Formats: sequence, C-alpha cells, structure tokens
Amino acid sequence: MLLVVDLEVTTLGVRRNDETLSKNAVRLMALANEEMVQQKLPGTARFLGAVLVTLGALPVLAKMVGYQFLPSADWVATTTIPGIFGGVAFAAGMLWLTCKSKYRIRGSEIKKAAALLGWPFIGYFFGNNTVVFAGPMILAIIAGHQVELPYTVVDPGRYGTSECRSPVELRDVPFLFNSLCRVPDELRRGLEPGGRIIVIGRGTSLGLYAEGLRRAD
Repeated sequence: MLLVVDLEVTTLGVRRNDETLSKNAVRLMALANEEMVQQKLPGTARFLGAVLVTLGALPVLAKMVGYQFLPSADWVATTTIPGIFGGVAFAAGMLWLTCKSKYRIRGSEIKKAAALLGWPFIGYFFGNNTVVFAGPMILAIIAGHQVELPYTVVDPGRYGTSECRSPVELRDVPFLFNSLCRVPDELRRGLEPGGRIIVIGRGTSLGLYAEGLRRAD
C-alpha cells in the first residue's frame, strides 16, 4: 500500500522558514523598481524591468503566502542553459544600475563595493527564476490540473532547522526551493539517497504546486 502524505503542515513550515527571504525579496523588488525610476529610464524599459523583477520573485512570493512550487526535473534540465543566460543578462542589468547609482549609496567604500558585488548575484537569482519558474507557475494556475511528478531524493535524513523540521531534500530542483518540510518519519525512514518519490499537486508536466507526496512504486 502506498503512503500518501498531506503537505498542509509542510506548507505552513515553508511559510515561516522563508519569512525573512520573502521580505527581502519584496524589498529588493521595490529597490530595483525605484532605481529604474531614479535613472529616468524610458517608460517601456521601466515597465519591462518591473515585469521581469516580479516574474523573478514569483517563487519566493508564492512561498510567502504558503504555496511551494516545484518545477519538474525535465523542465529544469531543459532550461539550465537558458536560465544561465537569463541570469547573466539580469545580473548585467543590475550591475549597470548599481554602477549608475553608486554615488547614492551611503557608507564606506567597502559598503559600495559590497553593493556592486551583491546586486549582480541578486540579479542572477531573479533572472534565472524568471526562466525556470515563471512560465510553469503561471501555466499551472491557468491550465493546471491534478498531476504527479517524480523527483529524486538527495537526503531524507537531515534534522533540518526549527523552521523546517524533518525535511526531504530533492535533486534537480533549484536551491532554496528544493526541500519539503515536516515529512513524517514513517515515510522518511523508507527513503534513501537516490531514491524516488512522487509529488502530487496542481500543475502540468512542467511543474506543480506541492500538496502531497508518496514513495514511488
């Protein structure tokens, strides 16, 4: 008999676990949009930039309201190279904005240097997310249905943290979104690194909003 586990408790744990990350993501979105206004970019460029920043923040915003989206392993593999290009392009844009606005950064030269180095990494995160997450997330909302997708377990035995206890870490899912929290021990004991699980939820073949999971046949 297959064991099916409800992920409602996991969803609540994810929300708490990513509260700081979510707040920072919203703050970074606001700062990026403000900077585009400060630089007096054309209206079309500001609109496009705001859309791209919002799309890049979608997976974090979804977790903030209690929904964890998992892109399928096949989709992640397909978008690896495009995701890198998207991340690099977005990082370059953020570096350009940072260089243009460094005179407004208060503090020492070290703080300015940290901003110059940090914003491109943040830009890469948003750009990569736009490619890997945005399309499948929107499609799952518009045309999604109940689906089951396979994932490979990396580590089912980690203790986790106070915000994400009893996690099951998944392979081939982007960092920060690759752990399912509060999975019952009776399921975790039957899992091994490299083993397979089936995650259940609303979505498409490109990814789903996780609602439950079971061991693979």
